[in-house]
Amino acid sequence: MFEEDLSAFLADFDVGGEVDGQSFLAVRDMPEEIRGMAGINSQSTYYEILIITAEAERLGIANGKLISVGGVSYRVRDRLMIDDGAFSLASLTKV
Repeated sequence: MFEEDLSAFLADFDVGGEVDGQSFLAVRDMPEEIRGMAGINSQSTYYEILIITAEAERLGIANGKLISVGGVSYRVRDRLMIDDGAFSLASLTKV
């Protein structure tokens, strides 16, 4: 079976993640969304990172975990595997 170097996919865009004193590769995204509520539009910024699933599992990056990404503290809201499961998207809340 072909062994991929998943870190090579993230290395160019890595902003530096840290959890419990251990570093991990993380690509941060901050999409904005406009939501309509009761006829009023509100704009919100979401925080999410792309991470290697095996690393996330090894480091215990799961719901409720406090992590640092790019020097900013976040709490993990959820982590979902994408595509073939090699990578995960973790939704974050800034703390």
